[in-house]
Amino acid sequence: MKATTLHTTLTATRILLGVFFVLSGIANYIHFHDSGALLETVLTQKLKLWGLGFGGVGPLPPLLALPYAYLLPAVEILAGILFVVNRWTTYAGALMLLMLFSFIVAFGLFPAAGLFPNNESTWDKNVFIMVLVWICVVWEEVKPQLAIPTPERPASPTLRN
Repeated sequence: MKATTLHTTLTATRILLGVFFVLSGIANYIHFHDSGALLETVLTQKLKLWGLGFGGVGPLPPLLALPYAYLLPAVEILAGILFVVNRWTTYAGALMLLMLFSFIVAFGLFPAAGLFPNNESTWDKNVFIMVLVWICVVWEEVKPQLAIPTPERPASPTLRN
């Protein structure tokens, strides 16, 4: 695979992930007080941890649940914007990974409502999103060391694509 193709693919992935987080944060603010929305879910739902029939523990005490519920959409939007504009991607990625981990703790690693028609438990989608975020963060850290041509830095004559 050409280095520029890899750069383009991972840049598009980073931007799409950022947009996903921004839109999720906006949707959480718009529907914040609706029945079954973020505030009610955080205040009433048990933490499923690993899923697979586990009844859960909790819910979170209001001392933890309220700050989490009110800050989550803002942090989603902030981290998403930073990811899209490629600024502080390491910190934005770390925030994204922490949020995704908290979603896995809340809904379970193997949620009861699976992706298959028979509703079998499957891996939580957040695991795959976490892997993509991690790849994007690592790429932004490694890319300068590899002398990958970017729009800001064209290819040197000695670099083979």
